[in-house]
Amino acid sequence: MRARSILSYCPDGTTYGCELASSPDALGSPESQPHHLFDTFGNDETPMDSEGAPAGVPGNAAHAATAGIDEPAAVTGSATGDHTAAGDHTAGQQVITPRRNRFRKPVLVGAAALITALTIGGGTVAANTKTVSISVDGQPRQITTLAKSVSGALAAAGLSVGQHDALAPSAVTDISDGSKIALNRGRLFRVTIDGKQQQIWTTAQTVDEALAQIGRDPSQLKLSADRSRTIPLDGLAVTGASLHSVTVAKPGVAAQKIASAATTVAELLRQQGIRLGKNDRISPALSTVLTDGVAVTIRTLPTVLISDGGRPGAPKVSDLATVGDLLKAQHVTVGKDDVVAPKLSTKISQGLKVTITRVGYKLEKKSDAIAQPADQTVQDDAMDQGTSEVTQQGQPGSVQVTYRTKIVNGKPGLPSVVGRRKVSDPIATVTHVGTHVVPAEVVPVETTAPTSQAAASQPDPSTSTQNSPAPAPAPAAAPVAGGSSGWSVNWDAIANCESTNNWSINTGNGYYGGLQFDIQTWLGAGGGAYAPRADLASKDQQIAIAEVVYASRGLSPWACGYAAGG
Repeated sequence: MRARSILSYCPDGTTYGCELASSPDALGSPESQPHHLFDTFGNDETPMDSEGAPAGVPGNAAHAATAGIDEPAAVTGSATGDHTAAGDHTAGQQVITPRRNRFRKPVLVGAAALITALTIGGGTVAANTKTVSISVDGQPRQITTLAKSVSGALAAAGLSVGQHDALAPSAVTDISDGSKIALNRGRLFRVTIDGKQQQIWTTAQTVDEALAQIGRDPSQLKLSADRSRTIPLDGLAVTGASLHSVTVAKPGVAAQKIASAATTVAELLRQQGIRLGKNDRISPALSTVLTDGVAVTIRTLPTVLISDGGRPGAPKVSDLATVGDLLKAQHVTVGKDDVVAPKLSTKISQGLKVTITRVGYKLEKKSDAIAQPADQTVQDDAMDQGTSEVTQQGQPGSVQVTYRTKIVNGKPGLPSVVGRRKVSDPIATVTHVGTHVVPAEVVPVETTAPTSQAAASQPDPSTSTQNSPAPAPAPAAAPVAGGSSGWSVNWDAIANCESTNNWSINTGNGYYGGLQFDIQTWLGAGGGAYAPRADLASKDQQIAIAEVVYASRGLSPWACGYAAGG
């Protein structure tokens, strides 16, 4: 018969290993008992010796004595009873009493063999038990196992390895107490970058780790998922666009470096919220494909004010370089005398004011009169004294004068003389005055008796000639300069008006001396006897000639004749 409880076969004072089975059936035959023990602790193909026990474990042959054991009798709780061959039991110890004495010895032998097997098996289990650390996706845990390889330890932990998982060390690697096993689960990672799709199985747990495995820098991509996002076991799909390092320069703002996933310049402006005005210009073109290092420059065309000829003009927007280029584009013609400020070579800038001053010249010819010279009087002894004749009628001369007038923005300035051409010379009026004195006719006087005076006045017959003609008068001499007591006119008053009493004045205007004689009048009146010009003669000499002129013409030759008074 079979034993009723395996506890009857546990060594005294211990239950080590007794939890491995609940009845002797669990032990089976002596050959199978060691195998059953190790399998319970996760043994994987433990090598056995010829007796069916773990290799190198002694004393396993004693299990054979258990064959033919009958069912033990009931356990009693008294201290009395039969003694076994092993000696008396202590009071209170359970005693197995066989029903039949003929089986007592075999039973005792079997119990001893079982106790020996359990003791040996328990020691073997203790010697092969290992504490192993298993990390699954970086999360470690520890298990205690009798397994000798990585695959056995994973099986003991209830873990399986998929075809895309990464296991280290490999499944066939032997393990020992303290071994570390790392199992990283494979995940399907789908990524589309710049329109190109790529699919990989990866053990990376986050997006940035997976991207690094395919050689992409997450910091250089704009991703649809956070780069630190965990990739679940059922996989993850992510889209991304390459970031380009570009610079953007706007009017009035320093150039800024920007990392953008835009593919064109136009898309970059939309992302940055930049709107172009009608006067803005951008370089390069909006359709330009973005690459690293592209420099985008936005500039606002300058507004220039052009004032032409004094008239305010409308503002002009231009992308040309210089003032000259702008005027040419606006079909503004600049004359040779026009003035442009600033210069045509000036660079165009915002708010620049360009002023065009229109300059022209007008030429005009006019005939101006040359004053008629003073009248001339010629003493003519061929004419009788008291007679006169105008031998030359005077007239003013004529000169053609060219005037140039500067016209600025349509407004003329003062004319200036730029040329003079004499057309006709002025002519003085010449009057001949007779100086010939006709001798008086002698009338004989009859006397009755000459007195003594008459006799005295009679010519001496010895010194006179009968009927001799009267002698011709002597030619007129130059006037004799005398004092003011003999003046016919107050010449000092006239000279004060004409020349401020400067009797030697020569202003270069063709009139000389205190009484302002012109040369013709001076010489015509006999002034050449004193000096070639009046300013070179003395005051008295000038007055003497004035007396001559006054005798024939009065005060009309002098504009200041009125100064002489009545």
